[in-house]
Amino acid sequence: MTESPPSDQEHLGPLEIIAFELPPDVSSEPWSRLLAAVDGGAVRILDLEFLHRTGPDEAEVLDADSLPDAIGVELRPFEGSSSGLLDDGDIVDLLEEVGIGATIAVLLVEHLSLLPVIRSFEAHGSRLVVAGPVNADDLARAIDGSGDGTDD
Repeated sequence: MTESPPSDQEHLGPLEIIAFELPPDVSSEPWSRLLAAVDGGAVRILDLEFLHRTGPDEAEVLDADSLPDAIGVELRPFEGSSSGLLDDGDIVDLLEEVGIGATIAVLLVEHLSLLPVIRSFEAHGSRLVVAGPVNADDLARAIDGSGDGTDD
């Protein structure tokens, strides 16, 4: 048996959940830019969910066929991007950020640009200890000096 060369599957690049509340008439431009980032190898979409908040504790998952009515644009290149990796807890947390009647797009993306860097560190004896997102609010507090340097 021969060993296969290292692949991108041995590591995941940094992961991030990004959610956007969408207007009823969203432009196709941001979706074109996202597709260009995917095609250019900058990011990989691990999950893409569209949700419409229908009540205080309720949401409807939108499929590709219902998107033109909900957000005013067809997103055929992203069909099949929904993988179900985002769990109910992630979705509930995100829905609390938007009002009833809002539609959100939730992306779980992998940043691929750092994979060669991670592999290089490891090839030279380093071990990846932690990789993860930084809370934007915590970072903003640290930058403006209002944070006390301790965890909440």
